[in-house]
Order: sequence, then C-alpha cells, then structure tokens
Amino acid sequence: MLSRYVVSQVKHNSYFLVGLALGLWVSLAVIPLDEEPSVACSSPIVAVPADDEYEPHREERLLGPAGQTVGRSIQRPRYYSNELGMRASLLTGVLSSEEALKSQIAALNHTTARLQPALKFFITASAMSSVPGLANVVGFTDTREILKPFHALKYLADNYLEEYDFFFLVSDTAFVNARRLTELVSQLSVSEDVYMGTVAEDDSHYCSLEGGVLLSNTVLRAVHNELDWCVRNSYSPHHHENIGRCVLHAAHLSCTPQLQGETYKSVRAAVSETGPSLGEELADAVTVFPVTRAAHLYTLHAFVSRVHLQRDRALVTRLRAQLWRGAARHPPGYRNATWPGGLRADPGLAPPLPDTRFDHLRWISFNATHAFYPDDHREVALVEGAHREALDLVVRSAEAWALRRWEGARWARLVEGAWRWEPARALRYRLLLRLGAAEPGRHGLRLLEVARPLGAVRLVPVRYVTESARVTLVLGVTPDRRGAADALSFLQRYESVCIDQDKNTALVMVIVNEGNDTAAAAPLRAAFSALSARHAQAPLRLAESAAPARDAAEPDGAALQRAQLAALDAALPLLARDALVLLTVPHAEFNQDFLNRVRMNTIAGSQWYLPLPFARYSLYSHPRFVAPGGGKPATNTGRFNERASLVSAFYRADLEAAAATRRGSRGAPPAELARGPLHCVRAPEPALVLAPRPAPCPAAAAACWRRVARGGAGAGLDLGARHSLAQLLLEHQADEEP
Repeated sequence: MLSRYVVSQVKHNSYFLVGLALGLWVSLAVIPLDEEPSVACSSPIVAVPADDEYEPHREERLLGPAGQTVGRSIQRPRYYSNELGMRASLLTGVLSSEEALKSQIAALNHTTARLQPALKFFITASAMSSVPGLANVVGFTDTREILKPFHALKYLADNYLEEYDFFFLVSDTAFVNARRLTELVSQLSVSEDVYMGTVAEDDSHYCSLEGGVLLSNTVLRAVHNELDWCVRNSYSPHHHENIGRCVLHAAHLSCTPQLQGETYKSVRAAVSETGPSLGEELADAVTVFPVTRAAHLYTLHAFVSRVHLQRDRALVTRLRAQLWRGAARHPPGYRNATWPGGLRADPGLAPPLPDTRFDHLRWISFNATHAFYPDDHREVALVEGAHREALDLVVRSAEAWALRRWEGARWARLVEGAWRWEPARALRYRLLLRLGAAEPGRHGLRLLEVARPLGAVRLVPVRYVTESARVTLVLGVTPDRRGAADALSFLQRYESVCIDQDKNTALVMVIVNEGNDTAAAAPLRAAFSALSARHAQAPLRLAESAAPARDAAEPDGAALQRAQLAALDAALPLLARDALVLLTVPHAEFNQDFLNRVRMNTIAGSQWYLPLPFARYSLYSHPRFVAPGGGKPATNTGRFNERASLVSAFYRADLEAAAATRRGSRGAPPAELARGPLHCVRAPEPALVLAPRPAPCPAAAAACWRRVARGGAGAGLDLGARHSLAQLLLEHQADEEP
C-alpha cells in the first residue's frame, strides 16, 4: 500500500521533482567545488569603526586670541556695481565685414563711439590671423553668413549679459543717431521685455536689421537659451527674418515701433551719389539707411549735430525769456540778480526729490516768539539772537508789502510761519498773516512766501594736507603716585596704538622732577628703557626737567599745565623746526583716528588744532556714590569738556612765532597760539577720552579738608555740611588706597 501510494504521488508531481533536481544541479555547478569551506569564516570579525562618517563629530576650539582660526575667505567683486547687480544702459553691436574695416567701420566708430562708448563690430574673418587687433572688433571664423547674427548674439550673451540692460543690433549700412538712441533707452523700463525697431516691409512680425533692432536683457537671455533651435530653423537669406523668428519662438514677441509711450523711428533714404537728402526729421530718427559711403556718414553726423545745437540754443533763448518775464516778480533790489530766478518750484509740478535722506530740507515752524523742533535735540526753543533779528526784518517787510498790496488793509499781524534754509540759494519763509480792515470781513488770512537770497559766494583757499606727516607726542609726567601710574598706562597705550599700528609717530617723554627728587622717577626710567629695548627702531626719547615742588592746595589742572610747560622747554630743542607736535597728558586715551585728524586739522603756517576731549565720569565704588534710583555711572558716561585745553596740536615754528609776539607773562601753548594770526579748529573729538582725574581727594587729609572747606564756603555750605563732605571723601580715599 505504501509503495503504491509513493508511486502515485511521484506520477502526479513528476514535473515538480524534475525541476527541483535541475535547480540543485545548476546551483552545484555554479559554485566552485575546490573552495575550502572554512575560507568564508576564517577572517576575524572586524569591529565597526568608532568614527562613522554618518555620525556627527564635535570639534572643540579654545576661545580668545589663541583659539582664533582662519575663516573662509570670501572673494568679493572688485566694483560695488558688480556686487549689487548694477548694469549699464546700452551696448551697440554692428554686423559688418572685413572689407568695411577701413571705410564704413571707421566712420561709424568716429561718429558713434563718442556718444555711445559701448560699441562692438562683428565681422567674418577668413582666419584668426586676419582679425585686426582692435579693441571693439570681434571676428568669427565661421564663414556661413546666415549664422553671423547668432554668433553675435551668443557673444553678447556670454560676455555682457550681466553688464547691460539693453542691446542694439544694426547693420553697417545704417547711420546711428547715438544721441536719440540714448534718449530712447533712458525712457524705457528694464522690467518689461523689449523687441523694438522698424517693422520690415515684407513681414509685419520682424524688425528690420538695417533700421536697427533693440533687445532688452530678458529677451536676449531667452534667445540665448533657444539658440540651438534658432540655428536649426535659420533658412532665410535675410538676417532680420532669422532673428525675428528666433525672438518670436524664444520670447513670444513681435516687432513693435511703439512701446511705453516712446516711438522708434528710422528713415529710409533714397540711394544717390550725393547722399541722402538732409531734413530736420533726421535728428528725431534713431537710424538712417541705407548709407553706403563713409563720407555720407560724416555728413549726416555733422547735420544732425547742428540741428541738436540749434535746438539747444532755442531752448536757452526760451528760458531767458521766461526768466525775463518773471523778473518783475522778484524781490525788490534783486531783479537784475544773476542767480536763478525760480524762487519757487514750477507751478503744477512737484519739487524734485532729494538725492539722499540727508539732503532732505525740512521746514521749521515758528510763531512770534518760539520755534518748534528747531533741531534734533529740542522740541521748542525761543527765537533769539540772529534768528530773532532776521525774523523781525522779514516780518516787517512782509507786513509793509501786504499793506501796499491789498487796499483797505489797516494792519497785518503774523499768525504763524515756517522757514527753510536752502544752501547756495536762499533762506525761504512762508508767512501766514492776518489782515485787518475798516470793514469787517473784508480781509482775512493771507499766505506769503518770502525769500532772502544769498550774497556773493566767497571761496576760502585751503592748503593741501595729507596724512603722511609724522606726529611727535610730547608728554610731561610727574613721578608722584598718580602721575607714575598714568604714565605707565600711557606707555602701554602708545605701544599698542602707535608702535604696533601707526608707525609714523614719535614720543618725547619728559619727567618733571618736582623739588629735584630724582630718585622717585626710577620706575618711569625703567619702564621707558624696557619699551625702547623692545622696539629699538621706534623714535623714543626720554628727557628730564626740574620744577618747583607742588603746593598741596594747587588744582590738578594747574599742575598739569605747569608740567607741560616744563616738558615743552625740554622737548622743543630736540625737535625739528617743521615738526608736528601733539601736546598731551598722561591720562589721555586715543586711537589712530584721532592721530589722522591731528594730521589733517593742523596746517603749518595757517591752522592749529584744539580738540574737545570726551571726559569720562568717575566710576566710584563707594556705596554713597549711588544715584537715588540705584544706578551708577557707566564706562561710556561722560561729556565733551569744552573748558579742557590740555591736549593741542601745532607746529613748532608756529608756536615759536606766536611766542615771539608775546607782550606779557608766558601762558599755556593754546593761549600763546590764540594771540597769533593762525586759525584754530575747535571740534568735539570722540576718539580722545580723558580718564577721570583727579580722584575725589588725592592729596593728604589736611589738604583735602582745606580744599573742601574752601569749596564749601564758596558754595554756601555750613561747617557741619562741609565736615560731613570731607569725611565722606576721606572714607572714599581710604577705600582706594592699596
């Protein structure tokens, strides 16, 4: 039974069994039988690397100057116009040949290149060696004449697509009116596709190449993308048909002679030996064709230039007539003035927009007593001084003119007004006057516009000054505790600012020994010697001078001036006569910008510089030196000290010349120079900072008490208040002691 069952199953599944056997046999035949079975497992298992490329890595970098790494350098364009995507207006391309190089092309270049410098000539050269070495001539070795326009379009797109907004393509048998073409392009918007020219006579969709074809940047870009299709479908012997078919396929545009309110006009001239007939309509045409001789091109250019010149002269005549008719409306006394007669904007037209927001001229409103928002720092201010006198003069003149202008007016009063200063023109006023008459309701409000024109313009000659002059810093220091600390800080600052950055400087430090105490200056000499050893090539000089001992009650500013005078006496013999001297103090902080302004504002024989330093407030740490709200002075808190005159710049020869005319006791260098004929430049200098000096009470306790008592008595304080203030200052001094 079992055998019969097995046989029956084999008969029913015979195809399956045969296929299974064949599959096993094929698999055994493909696998090599001589391979050792242990090869596949003989190699050790390799561990997965820890630094998998798909796993993020963490790189630790130190902060500060030691951990700075060189960043990726960015190659910026050479010109800002390239970086901002700014393009020129027009590039003109002329299709020509080798035979026309010395005649037609030369004439076109002479008559067009002066007004349209972006000009290219495209010719077909038989070989590259025959292409002339001219800057604006491009030769193609492909002799197939039918493809010359597409070679030119491809050259323009590959090289100048990012540099120009419009491209003008024309044949060499046309005269190009460069002035009219430039005016036309200046009126067209770059945001719209342009395919403009004279419609060909045989087809209403294409522009004639002889009359010129004007393409916008976007149209040329579209044509460049479809050049392969254009070349394959160029079968016409006429260039304008092939170009028009390409533009129609790429940009879906037909030729149009009118666009955006502008009209493209070209004149077809009759072919004759004497050249085209001359008429005034040629000056309004972009091109004139056909012109086959170079002499005719020069004739057309001369005639069109004469027409434009005659039109300009006629315009000047009309403007003179308008100014003459408007002279009767000028203010009395200025009817024959040569300055522009247009006191107001043209009627019906908006005034021209300012170039930048800084050129915007604002009106300042005022009434009879006050001005509103006169500057950026005040909301309302009293009109006084020169503004008061000028306003009174204008109001009186306007009231007198109004009483003469309107009959029956008995009185005129100012309600409100506004003024605006227009540089190089006039000071303009708008006045709202209220007129009173005998009959009620006869006269009401009247708005007048008044102008005060400027007088003759005077040019002030200024000498030529550069930033190449060497600045010699003269520093006088005292070897006391505060003076030595300031001097050491100054030497560190000079090394970082002048020696390391601005090498065109020199330093002369003079140690002023008060009371002939030379031993106290040893730390200063050591610090200066160390600086000279580190920078052997730097021009550094050290000198010493003697001065009487300082009085304990002497103000700190007087002591600094006395030290400066002693330093000048010792330093000037060491300097050249044409040396630029910067007299400074030890607690001054500056940078390179300040040194450059010293060079520019100090002119030998003409001008000296007295900057207004920024005096930084003291950062007191005493708990009682706190504002009522809890705030303390910040690092950049301070003011421009208008009374400070400790820092000044001058030339040695100018100081000696001013001192030679002295008629009294010797004073500080600013006082000496102020007596002379030189100009003084006095301006805020944010790059010059004076550290807080002195401390609340740097002297001894007894001197501090005398000083506070003297100051408190002058301020009206009683003895108890002065004693409390002195105690407070002494406590603060004790906190600052090391």
